[in-house]
Amino acid sequence: MKRRDFLRAASVPAAATTASATAGLGAAQETETSGGTATGTATGTGTENGTGTGTGTGTGTGTGGDSGGGGSGETVTVTVGPGGSLVYEPGTEEPLQIAPGTTVEFVWDSDNHNIVVESQPEGANWEGHEPIENTGFTYTHTFETVGTYEYYCQPHRTAGMVASIEVVESLSTPSGSGAPELPNSAKTLGVATTFAMVATLGLAFFFLKYGGDYEIEEE
Repeated sequence: MKRRDFLRAASVPAAATTASATAGLGAAQETETSGGTATGTATGTGTENGTGTGTGTGTGTGTGGDSGGGGSGETVTVTVGPGGSLVYEPGTEEPLQIAPGTTVEFVWDSDNHNIVVESQPEGANWEGHEPIENTGFTYTHTFETVGTYEYYCQPHRTAGMVASIEVVESLSTPSGSGAPELPNSAKTLGVATTFAMVATLGLAFFFLKYGGDYEIEEE
């Protein structure tokens, strides 16, 4: 094999594998958006003899994505005794974190529960809901003062039906959220591409140094 022919042939698979890797990594970095609304209006006038004029106006708005956690003016639901369990969900296992101005809606999912406030920040005015209520009852309160609120169910306090709410200025965000994660297929493709390029360059070096036809073709 002549050196010029070998180099020309070796460049084809290297270029192909590089293109494949680029396409794979590009696909892996795509993000998906969903949701959207649009509205529009149009008006027009015309005459019966075949001529006419028309005017039209249109407006459109679009929104997409999901909102998470609490925030000023947001509403968060806490289930009281979900499925008969003696817990507030969320709030019993881990404190419920919300932003100032968030409204918490307590929804009874089983019978004989109430909300007794044990402690709250200075200046807060949460009174809880001490009457015993049953399935289907709802109670809401908007939390404005920053701090920790602890409460419990009086009939089931000894059984561990206690919970807490933390009103914080800024909600904590899980580490790494929002960053696209590279799928395993893209990682495998990148490794294979690197190996193919190294192998191609190694073969080219071997043939250039130890073999091949070094005669220069006359044109």
